[in-house]
Amino acid sequence: MLFYLVFLAIGATLVGAILVRIQTQKKIKKIKEELKRQWGKPKADEFDFDRIKKYATISSENSFHQLTEQTLEDIDFQKVFAFADRTTSKVGQQVLYKRMTQQRNDLINPLNRFINFFNTHEKICDDVQFKMLSLGSQDAYYISSLLNKNLLARPKWLWALAISLLVTFSLVVLSFKYPICIVLLLAPLTLNMLVHYWNKGNTYQFIRSFPQLNALIEACDYLSQCHDELANESVKKSIAELQSFKRKSVLIALSNKSGIEGELSQFGNYLLELVKSFLLIEVWGLFWIVKELESKQSHIEVLIEYVGDIDMAISILSLRAGESKTCEPQLVNKSKTITIKGAYHPLIEHCVSNDIHIDGKSVLITGSNMSGKSTFLRTFLINSILAQTIYTCFADEFISPPLRQFSSLRIDDNLFQGKSYYFQEVSTIATFLEASETPYQNLFVLDEVFKGTNTIERIASA
Repeated sequence: MLFYLVFLAIGATLVGAILVRIQTQKKIKKIKEELKRQWGKPKADEFDFDRIKKYATISSENSFHQLTEQTLEDIDFQKVFAFADRTTSKVGQQVLYKRMTQQRNDLINPLNRFINFFNTHEKICDDVQFKMLSLGSQDAYYISSLLNKNLLARPKWLWALAISLLVTFSLVVLSFKYPICIVLLLAPLTLNMLVHYWNKGNTYQFIRSFPQLNALIEACDYLSQCHDELANESVKKSIAELQSFKRKSVLIALSNKSGIEGELSQFGNYLLELVKSFLLIEVWGLFWIVKELESKQSHIEVLIEYVGDIDMAISILSLRAGESKTCEPQLVNKSKTITIKGAYHPLIEHCVSNDIHIDGKSVLITGSNMSGKSTFLRTFLINSILAQTIYTCFADEFISPPLRQFSSLRIDDNLFQGKSYYFQEVSTIATFLEASETPYQNLFVLDEVFKGTNTIERIASA
């Protein structure tokens, strides 16, 4: 009889495991099918640009050119980004934002290796996209916060906790001979518990970033072993350097519930929580881990860039596979020649395409009101930026040297700062003059320059 019960128990366990596996496979298949349906299409997500641009403001990489706030406003950058972004992970999205606002001056797309690989390995591309979903949580935005300097200030009295622990252990040992020590033990244990729960405020700021950093390490480990073409020695080194973080992070309770109530509501962990509070395991563990991360921020950035590059490569492929007509730009060595054919604005439906050829001289565009002059200027500017960031233009042909783009298309006054419309124009043009004195080639795009003053002074100033 006992034999049959054991046999039934084992059989039920196996059936349950098989059913769970089948359900998991169905779920994975459904998610991958949804990723395929979204291929080549813009996202329907909400874009939290305060979080998306967080990595761009922290990153230590030096760029060839950072777009000014004026230029970002002139081209409706957030709308352009929302259309061009086809990334799967939040990390990739942050890296894409950085690359689209902080340009490089490479003549050849550095992501071509990944793009060509995924273009010919559809199955691996699908698997990589699915893996990127592990970094698709909103919490993944907070990985970049670990690149901040001085992540957590160490209190000056931290050394005193060592004395408290020593007293605690001493009283525990002495209590076997002197029972009165058990009563005295209440004092250091109460102090340790108060410090433990005080430290929850420090722990709370990492409840998003620490688990997601673990997910980033796992994703990079998977990607680097997925195929030889994706392998990267610097990434493998950074993964190895951060393995100790994965081991130490188990010392800290990272719960989505905030504060003491969230901890105590988990009755199963209550005893463990008591031990950790009495021995200050979480307090010492947190400051230990943070100190280590501050010394390994370069390795975190390597992993962010690695995942970002791969996600960007897939995003570019998806963008090029969409309904919009695109071309790969041809970036040439320093010259004063630009050739654009069939360029159009990606955000305007049924937009009329235009050509332009610039050879050694500036161009003045004239025409009647509402004839499309401003739209063409934005089209030109957007495609120039995209050519040097995602190496994809909305045109039939785009040939240009690497340029630093500056614009003055949509000027507004600022009453709260006491800046008039004309003053804002003059300030913007001043940045143009400063840029023109650098050894770099620049693209200056202006729409009705100095229209904030009278005609005579406007023409003279221009």
